[in-house]
This record gives sequence, C-alpha cells and structure tokens, in this order.
Amino acid sequence: MNRLLPLVFVVQKVLLLVSWAVWRVITPRRLRGSIEWVIGSDELASLVHQISESLRNTHSVSLSQDGVYDFRYDTMYRPTDSIRARARRKLVLGPLTLGKLLNRARGFIYVGPTGFLVDSRDQRAFEFGFLKKRGAKLGIYWCGSEIRSTRKMHELERQMGLPNISTYIGYVAPFFETEAHERMQQARAQVATRWADVMFDAPTDQTGYLTGRREPFFYFMPEDRFVKGDAKFADLSRIVVTHAATSPVIKGTALVRAAVAQLQYEGYDFEYVELIGVSNAFLLSELARTHVALNQFYGFTTAVFGVEALAARCAVLASSDVTIETQLPPGQNEAILVTKHWQVYEHLKLLLDEPQRIQPLANDGQAWVRRYASTVSAGRLLQGILDAVLDGTYDAKARESITNEQTYGDEPTVGAAAVPTGKP
Repeated sequence: MNRLLPLVFVVQKVLLLVSWAVWRVITPRRLRGSIEWVIGSDELASLVHQISESLRNTHSVSLSQDGVYDFRYDTMYRPTDSIRARARRKLVLGPLTLGKLLNRARGFIYVGPTGFLVDSRDQRAFEFGFLKKRGAKLGIYWCGSEIRSTRKMHELERQMGLPNISTYIGYVAPFFETEAHERMQQARAQVATRWADVMFDAPTDQTGYLTGRREPFFYFMPEDRFVKGDAKFADLSRIVVTHAATSPVIKGTALVRAAVAQLQYEGYDFEYVELIGVSNAFLLSELARTHVALNQFYGFTTAVFGVEALAARCAVLASSDVTIETQLPPGQNEAILVTKHWQVYEHLKLLLDEPQRIQPLANDGQAWVRRYASTVSAGRLLQGILDAVLDGTYDAKARESITNEQTYGDEPTVGAAAVPTGKP
C-alpha cells in the first residue's frame, strides 16, 4: 500500500477536482454557503457528533465508524471491519464528498489528524490549500497524540519533575519515540499553522510544534448525559468506584489497580469496575450508578471520560490541573479531587473513609460541567469564535493577550452568537 500511496494520492486529487467542478455547475446558487461548518472527517472521542450538535447549521461527516459510539451523521457510510474495505471506500468517497460539500459550506472543522484525502502523504497540505483557495474557512480541533511531540513532552517532564501522558508512550507504540515521528509532527504543525484560520488545543498536555494562539479545547456534554436526582447517593454502604481507559499504560491503569488492591487488602469493601474497550452506551450506564470515578493520572486535562463522569454526578479523581494546563475552565481544581500519580491510593482512601465528601464533590463537578462544558455553555463560546472567523473579525494575535476568565466569561469576547439549542 505504501508503494501505491503516491498514485493513490494523485487519483484522489483528480477525483476531488472533478467532483468540485461538477458540483460547482449543478449546485443551485441558493445552496452555496447554506452550510456554515462541515465537521469531520472521522469520529474521534465523540467530538464530531458533539461539536456538530452544539452549533447551528452544521453538516457532520464520519467516513469511518468508531465501534464505541452509535451516532448518526449527516454523511456516513456503512460500518465495516475490513481495513482494506475502509481504505478503498475512503479512496473514492473521501474526495467525492469533499468536492460536493465545498460547494455548499463556508467552513470546515477537522477533528483530529485525518482528512477526506490520504493524510499521511503531505499532512493534509494539498487538501487544506484546496479549501482555502476556494474561499472556505478552516478550523482544526487537536485531540492529543496526533499533534503532541514526544521529545517536547519528555523535555517538559524533566522541567517539571512530573511524568506526563507521553512518559510511557514508547512502551505502547515505539514509533512515537523515533525521529520519523518528530518530523511528522513538525510537518503537521507547519501545515496547520500555514492554513488554519483557528485552532483548538490543550497546549501543555499536547505540547508540540504549534505556534501562535490556540483556542481552548472545549467539551460539549449534551443534556441527556447529566444524571439528575440523588438516588444513587441514598446508600453509600458499598461505594461503586469506576475506572475507564482507552490506553491503560498512559492513562495510569496500573496505578489504579495497585491502589484498589491495597485498599481491598486492608479490608475496604467497595465495588471496583474497570471498563476497557466497551461501548460508550455501556460506559454511561455504569457512570449513572458510579459514586467515584478514577480518570487519568498522567495527563493534565480531564479528557472526555472525566467530563462524562462529572456530568453523571460522580466524584472524579484525576491529575488534570488548571495550574498546569492553564486554558482549562476556571474552577476546575475545585470541581474534581486533583490527584497526582502518587496520590491515587491516598485520595481514594480519603473518600472511602469519609463518604460524606462524595456527593458535595459530585454536585460541584456537575455544576462546573453545566457552566463550562455543556452543549449550551461551551457551544455558545465556540459559536462566537466561529462566527468571528466567518465574518472576518477573528484576530488570533489579539486574542493571545486575553485572560482565561475572559475566554470563559458570561459573554464571548469575540463575535456575536445566539445561544445554540442544538441543530435546527
């Protein structure tokens, strides 16, 4: 496949140009610009779905389906387990879909590292340039390892004296420790810096080669994720403790297991639930009955699982820290029990010894998500930023000087936006 990549890329370029030209002719003028933002091109951590549901007038695209989620998208294709089938489908349908949507959309938001064309050939440089030269605006939502530099994260670890999410990445995927990976990250950042109108990032947790202003990494919890009522706190005689991890080594699952084993050895009676590789629907059902959620313990952000647990009214333990990742929403350190990697046993024991602490912490966490990380609250902030991008008033340089409180204030600091209530 690698030997054929140059030929595949040429074919995709031709298909994209033909698709765009054909749809340019047959798309009615009234439909041009009828979509404000296309969100895609592949689902990642539910963000394609959640971003599209938080904004008005969007078109969601997922060319490949993540088996963890069961969402519907405006453009989607039948799920398949065959890697070859997915590759063949994206070879043709990716450029054809992009050419069609480019005749209707004012902007595109790329979630994660993939594109409508083969992205490994030039880190999406041709694709981004094609969009921009035809008047579309471009946003990129960076989600983690696709932009993070292992070398720079190791440098950060030495400076801070604190392990981070890249400390053990080489044991999971040795390629991340290679020079080839660093060159790829540098190229990806250079392409993004050249073409993007706006980027969203967690600049400490995802330290890499990006420069300039990046907007905060917003989370968008829909209303149906918020667990209501006090029923699960009525009986704390056997506390339910849940840990979920997409990548156990870098998320600190070994630390969790050690703490749980020690506490059980000491005679503590609680239910421990470990969720790895389960559907999102099952994970949410477990969080609905969970009292204490153990998030990640090397990262500096809450991550999607942490926000889902907070919305479900769980007391959350995590290494996420607003004094390190300074673009996190204000008050995050009061919404969770900040837990460094060496404190998992100590802090879990604290909540088991003093269960009266659990519900107040869970209540504070859910209130924090409602204020800063819900479909409505974060959607309003994102909508304001994107409105400014579309109308030409967004100034990334000027926004480098605004405070975190201004970013998350009651009124957006840039652009006018109605409070979105979901897709019309």
